[in-house]
Amino acid sequence: MMASKTDLCKPCLTAFSQPLPNCSVVGHADGVVYKCTRDHLCQSSCPMCILIQGLIDRADKAYGRLSSDEVELRLAHDRGSHSGYRPPAWTDPDPRRQPEEDSLLEGAEDSPESWYSLKIWLTPDVYPYNATTILYVTLAADFGTSAAAHVVARPRPVDTTTTFSIIKRWIQHCDGHHASCRDATHNASEMPRRLLWVSNADIFPDIRVAPVSTGKRYIALSYCWGGAAEASTQKKSTSATIAENELKISFQSLPKTIQDAVSVSRELGIDYLWVDALCIIQDDDNDRNHEIARMGAIYANAYLTLSASGASHCAEGFLERPLTEYRESDFFEVPLQLPGKGGPTLVKASRAGVRNIWSKENGNLFWFQNRELLHTRGWTFQETFLSPRLLIYTSLQPYWVCREAFWSCGDPGPMEYLRSVYLQDMLELREMSDRQQKYMQTLPSDDPNSSAELWRWGTIIHWFSSRRLTLVEDKPLALHAVRDKFTRHDPSLQDCALGLFRSTAHMDLLWHTRHGADPQSKQLSEFPSWTWMSFDGGVTCPFKYGGPQESSMIKTHDEFEIESWPGCDQFGRLLPDSSPLKLRGITREVAIPHRFWKDGYASAQDMPCFSLRVLELREDEWEENEDRIGHITFDQYRMPSSDDDFENNPPTRYKTLQILVIALQKEHINNTLSLPDDRQGYEATYGLVIAPALRAGGRHRRIGFYKGGDNSVSYFHNGVTEEFDLE
Repeated sequence: MMASKTDLCKPCLTAFSQPLPNCSVVGHADGVVYKCTRDHLCQSSCPMCILIQGLIDRADKAYGRLSSDEVELRLAHDRGSHSGYRPPAWTDPDPRRQPEEDSLLEGAEDSPESWYSLKIWLTPDVYPYNATTILYVTLAADFGTSAAAHVVARPRPVDTTTTFSIIKRWIQHCDGHHASCRDATHNASEMPRRLLWVSNADIFPDIRVAPVSTGKRYIALSYCWGGAAEASTQKKSTSATIAENELKISFQSLPKTIQDAVSVSRELGIDYLWVDALCIIQDDDNDRNHEIARMGAIYANAYLTLSASGASHCAEGFLERPLTEYRESDFFEVPLQLPGKGGPTLVKASRAGVRNIWSKENGNLFWFQNRELLHTRGWTFQETFLSPRLLIYTSLQPYWVCREAFWSCGDPGPMEYLRSVYLQDMLELREMSDRQQKYMQTLPSDDPNSSAELWRWGTIIHWFSSRRLTLVEDKPLALHAVRDKFTRHDPSLQDCALGLFRSTAHMDLLWHTRHGADPQSKQLSEFPSWTWMSFDGGVTCPFKYGGPQESSMIKTHDEFEIESWPGCDQFGRLLPDSSPLKLRGITREVAIPHRFWKDGYASAQDMPCFSLRVLELREDEWEENEDRIGHITFDQYRMPSSDDDFENNPPTRYKTLQILVIALQKEHINNTLSLPDDRQGYEATYGLVIAPALRAGGRHRRIGFYKGGDNSVSYFHNGVTEEFDLE
């Protein structure tokens, strides 16, 4: 017997109460047959009939209206993925989840028990079987209901009261059960200089800046200021306004995002809020540098970080931004014969589709990628990375991310969201929680996850470099807190200059532009050519994910030395009188044929390069395996200019470029090939492409990254040792 009344008409009620087959195991002409008339569909107020009528209208428009009044459809259910609801095995389940749901969310992806949507299609005997003639109706079941043991998705709350109730339950559970989160937050010895006092809203609706002398429990806000127009509306503390702000700040004078953050703090019963614009004196360099240097502690010691990812600027707000298409009225109940049930069970179905309104391809959440601008900004990288507990207010719903759990109010699930905005890999870089360490100890020793090395500076560079800053010269400042945390984790990493460590320079110097980076990205004159910060776009490192095993495979070339390392301030910025980076090592030229440049390789990456032997040969005389000795990835997406440019008239057959060898890669243990003696146990060469500086003075600049194959090891044996002052 069904628990409550459904709004379906009698024909729909009868049709959907039958056992439905899985659409993946039935043919296009199979499925439960459902017949109705156009007249019934047009006059019915049944929500399912309205959806079916829309399907028929699309088919009529595409293929012409049929003369028959009768409509024949096929019904089935679609077995859906629950990977979005399946966090890593070591995480704590959502406190709303019931034991009977575990078998669904922790079981196999292709389990026949897993229901995701209803599939309704027009009979293939009359209409073509394609996207125009198929309707998917997404299903959802509330936590704790009998349907939740079979239906993957969970509906999101549609009002702030329910949303805050879920958030409070999350916080209560985390406070009571997550030792790693408790130990990581609220260190009273490391507090910001100022906080916003936001308590007693009924008596004192306005707020004020409060100097901090003792430990306070506070929320830290992570948000986007926006462009120049939005930032101009930002309420700030300056030398002229700080005294006034310590007395009173009108709530109505705050930008909407800050107002919403105050409202969240009050609703959660947290008296203090940290907002950079108001808690740092913006025109006081000493105050700004002092607080930036302690930014890691500010976010690490917050009770939680409120991430306003659903707001693209400070005036937009985030509490009132759920999709207008997503309303309680969009849901109706459908009786379905779920596995193991004695009769039909009512399941929620969505008129708009729980997910179809955000995605058009394979369920991937491209919708998020275009709207969650917070996760594309450089300053927010450290805020996300260092915060033990994140309450992420997206454009759809809040998510909870702490050191022991990933939770969502409803669909899409937490892992689906984190993957879509590229946060999953970044969050996995953080120090392991107690729960994660205990889980990894249970894994067999041969499991690749049992000895995972989570701290790799190359991975930090990979994820941070793709983010944008309004002022590109702020890159060292925006990364300082993460770098500080990183060096405390590994004290051997010191002498950082513009994102590179001297002790690991043989790997850090080998960055290169990332495949798929914005072609409009360019080199920045604010930084020297040798640092990845000089490229205005995403970069990566060849060793970004490796642990100790991979590090042991990379060896600094015997001839490579750092003759001089630049002097830097506490943020890794070059001092005005700093000496240049001076490198010494084996160099040799390589050749790039004209035809590769002419064919468009110059705007791509991995341009093949050849030994100088080819300068004396015709192309039909090349020994491809012998003469191709590596690939070059240029730091710009167009050809670097020089006196030997192919644009000369007449063009030369080859362009030669100078390579400075930095590191060698050892052979893998399982390599059973017969290897030449002159390789001496190495299978790859890494280096920089060096060119004269654009200005006179005898200095050089980096213009690209080089990786050589196994034959490159012997090729550079015949190189010469040179020194380079790089700028």
